[in-house]
Amino acid sequence: MAEYLSVKSTYDPYKLWSEGTWNGSEMLCQERPLYLGSLPIWADHLYPHGSDASTCILLLCLILLITTITSFLLKPIGLPAMAKMFGGFLVIGLLYSKNALEFKTLVHPTIYYFMNTFSLLGFIFYTFIFGVETNLLALIRKVRKKAIIICFSGYFTSLALGYTGFMMLKINQEEFPGYIRQMITNAQTFFMVTCSHVNDLGISNSEIGRLACAISLVIDVYGMFSTFLIFNVYFPFQNEHYSLPFYVIAVYLFMFFVCRPLILVIISHTPEGRRMKDTHFLAIIMIVLILALLSLLVAQPLLVFLFAVFLPEEPLTSILNERLDLMNSSVLLPLFCAMHGFMADFNSLGKKSRMIEFIVFMTVTGKFLGTVISSKIFGVPFWSAVSLGIILCSGGFLDMVMLGVFRHQGLMDPEQYTTVMLHILLTTCIFLPLVRFMYNPSTQYSTILRQGVIASAETGSLQVLTCIHKEENLAGILRLIEAFNPRYEMPLPVIALQLIQLTGRVTQPILAPFHEIQSSAAFRSNIGRCNRIISSLLSLERRTDGAARLQHYISVSSYATMHNDICSLAHDKKVSLLIIPFHIQWTAEGNVEHVSESVREVNKLVFENAPCSTGLLIDRGDKDVSLLDTEYRIAIFFIGGADDHEALAYATLFASHPSIKLTVVWLKTKMSESNTHSFDDYAVLQEFYHKLQGNERMSLQEVVVNDGAETTNAVIAVKNDIDLAVVGRYHEPGCTPLFGLTDRWCEYPELGILGDLLITPEFNFSVLVVQEEPHKTTENDDLIDDFVM
Repeated sequence: MAEYLSVKSTYDPYKLWSEGTWNGSEMLCQERPLYLGSLPIWADHLYPHGSDASTCILLLCLILLITTITSFLLKPIGLPAMAKMFGGFLVIGLLYSKNALEFKTLVHPTIYYFMNTFSLLGFIFYTFIFGVETNLLALIRKVRKKAIIICFSGYFTSLALGYTGFMMLKINQEEFPGYIRQMITNAQTFFMVTCSHVNDLGISNSEIGRLACAISLVIDVYGMFSTFLIFNVYFPFQNEHYSLPFYVIAVYLFMFFVCRPLILVIISHTPEGRRMKDTHFLAIIMIVLILALLSLLVAQPLLVFLFAVFLPEEPLTSILNERLDLMNSSVLLPLFCAMHGFMADFNSLGKKSRMIEFIVFMTVTGKFLGTVISSKIFGVPFWSAVSLGIILCSGGFLDMVMLGVFRHQGLMDPEQYTTVMLHILLTTCIFLPLVRFMYNPSTQYSTILRQGVIASAETGSLQVLTCIHKEENLAGILRLIEAFNPRYEMPLPVIALQLIQLTGRVTQPILAPFHEIQSSAAFRSNIGRCNRIISSLLSLERRTDGAARLQHYISVSSYATMHNDICSLAHDKKVSLLIIPFHIQWTAEGNVEHVSESVREVNKLVFENAPCSTGLLIDRGDKDVSLLDTEYRIAIFFIGGADDHEALAYATLFASHPSIKLTVVWLKTKMSESNTHSFDDYAVLQEFYHKLQGNERMSLQEVVVNDGAETTNAVIAVKNDIDLAVVGRYHEPGCTPLFGLTDRWCEYPELGILGDLLITPEFNFSVLVVQEEPHKTTENDDLIDDFVM
């Protein structure tokens, strides 16, 4: 047998296995049992020697420890996925390549093959979770000609410059297959990777974020379709493997007509808002693993993703995030990245690496230039185009997967694989965080000509955008819309924006009219949440004989970026008034029922970036009554300033409603006439006084106050005669009617001093806090914040 056996490795006392060939077959010989006690680094009497299981656990602990430390150190860049890749590939790869701490002794073949198979589960579950969270049909509807042209401009420019670099270096043509795959990977923009990046940057529902996702979706669809034709049609027929295409088709038919109906049946047995049974969840996991096995047999790596795309988002997204996502993202994915680190060889980096890097540089430069130039042609601002180019040139998890496949297939040698991966990791971690400084989505709102309630009331062009988080927000909003008295002579366009939290962390948010997404399979389970809201809105439209012209929009986004959807829709629709609900809800007895700090943060960001007049509604009325059949008492507390002028403009809208009794309470001081600012206030009030003459339902009360205590007493005196109080949000520092109120503890500074006073338990009426336009940080605000802290 010796004449047939040739051992390729030299003897190493610390390497407990050998590699060789026998009769043309690769052989691995490993000593049994495996004792690590003789090794100097891992010699420890507490270590359970002779066990592959103990070695696996030790190796897994080391990998998780290293990736956790690396993720913590790289936390300031704000790219958690890249931090895991950095720790898994670069740090683990360096330890293994340099054999630091005798690291190679832990990664013998048996352990490597077991850990590699185990880590594959991370990729399977990652693609499944991502697919479930993706509403592909809604995204495809958003693809426009601009995205397609920018997409292929960057793609083909990248390939052209990359091939030019290859020819300039006069590399051996035998290596061309590996280099062409390298260039295609660098030119490709993966949809999953782009969605992850724009979510990490917090611009997923901005103009550039949506455009980047649309571009990557186009190139991904093109890549999957062309790959399918080449590897499942062209090559099989060329090699006379005629059965392979039919096997692939059979697997897809099994997926759509057997597996998908099974999943839908399992989901139907879980009532809305209830926890899924363990047996049902395990059945779903088993179906996914069966499809993963079939995908390996027919070489369809994204089969699980395509299957998940056609499943309903809810309740699957919530279930997967609750039971699977944490384990997958914290354990399996770092392990998957580490296994790719074991394939790297940092000792092989040499002169050839410079040629490889030059081709990568040419390819990425072509992609960047093609994207920026074509974006500028379509009118994208320069820095926004640069940000778009950086996002599309940044790599991620799927880039590593593709390069790993090429490495396994022998199309890339260790040096080429290591060089390309290093380029992707370093350039992405360095340049992608710069997008936060170059692109700010809120700048598009600050450059427009604002039209508030004052101008809209005079021209009859008032448009309202109302935000709805929960059904409990509806009653107060509907009462306020009806109080504006929409009628045939002065119709009121109303956009109802229903806000739904995006539970997934990697998918692109959705902002679309309800009719565009209600028919999609992914959104079908959410329709139940919308039906009652739509019914209430339609009842108001019927009650006003169509004068309240309602449109229903859906926003599915994370709380961190939800304000972008609100402000961009207000900007695009040129609305005059934006109404947002308060983050606290009360019961009929006046007790706090629900508090959402996430909604509070959304409201703060809306106040800072809103492109129009904004009203924050604190609703304490009856949640079961949304109509104004009886007398509705409204009081406007007027002190002075732009926000109070905006609040007073509501009187023009309220005046014509037959069920509203309106009182304007002017909180004035004895020295008002000596203040130039007060003269403007006096002129506004005089104009209002002339408008209310002859209207018995409207009145003006003048109350002289000298400090905040007298202002509080003035409000207490009328608190039993008010259903809704309207106040301005911002008042000038040193304002006499509020003097002393800044000395009290202010619980909600975003409401302003007077607004924060009116929502204390001493008062039980609803409050509408009005802002004419965003205010910069002022001395008054700083003072309030100091007391809050």
